[in-house]
Amino acid sequence: MRNCFFCAICFLLFGCGNEQDASSEAEAGNDAVPKTIMAVFAHPDDEIDVSPLLTKLASQGHKVYLTIATRGDMGIREHAKIPAGDSLAHVRKRETECTCKTLGINPPIMLGMGDGKLTTWNALSILRKRLDSVIAIYKPDIVITWGAEGGSGHPDHRMVGAVVTEIFQSGQSSHFGKLFYTAIPTEHWKDEPPYKSEISMDYHRGYKPVEKKYLPIRIWCSEAENKIAIEAMRCNTSQYPPEELDDNELWMRNMNKDTVYLRPYTNAGYTSDDIFK
Repeated sequence: MRNCFFCAICFLLFGCGNEQDASSEAEAGNDAVPKTIMAVFAHPDDEIDVSPLLTKLASQGHKVYLTIATRGDMGIREHAKIPAGDSLAHVRKRETECTCKTLGINPPIMLGMGDGKLTTWNALSILRKRLDSVIAIYKPDIVITWGAEGGSGHPDHRMVGAVVTEIFQSGQSSHFGKLFYTAIPTEHWKDEPPYKSEISMDYHRGYKPVEKKYLPIRIWCSEAENKIAIEAMRCNTSQYPPEELDDNELWMRNMNKDTVYLRPYTNAGYTSDDIFK
């Protein structure tokens, strides 16, 4: 059953050929031609929900990149005792490098935007130009980003997803193959784990889930891949004291449940003069 399901996912993600070819490629755990996959998020540590998939794809021989829009320079936490600004941005860049190295993907692409400052006309214009440039250079076959809900709902998250979508649907970039949005299924909320920290509890309860029927791409990740993703998450020590790192592990294991959930950008593929048809 899992092999058949993987074939369907393979077709959606990588455009596999006929059923027999897709089956043999799925069994090999790799697509015939390596692809370039780029995850685009707002802040260092935003990749947590898809990190098991990123390490899985890298292990299959695909080129995997993580692009981060902001410097994370305003993410001050009392336990870290690092002031906002350049010092924190430098630390968070190192943490993101640690994350990428642990996941086995390429070094991060940092766009250097201001943390919490993506909602102005000027910032959005700069973000669009920088993302355009990155896409032109790396020519990703697949891009993964936030949907409209933006994960936690952070304005920076929503803006990054919106600008990536704008670029994709404009048809003005010839180097952008497919677009997918990551989300946590609403149905998994009933299994909330016993968090150690009240901060973790409040943050995770405020997350914006998506009903599972809208998340048709469901990619199972092995225990080994999930362990690597958890190890990579623990690179972000400036953002989480030990008990919150443990809570993040509970989150990763209980909300994704060893599967990364995605939904594709879709187009109805037809024209009509009647909204009721």
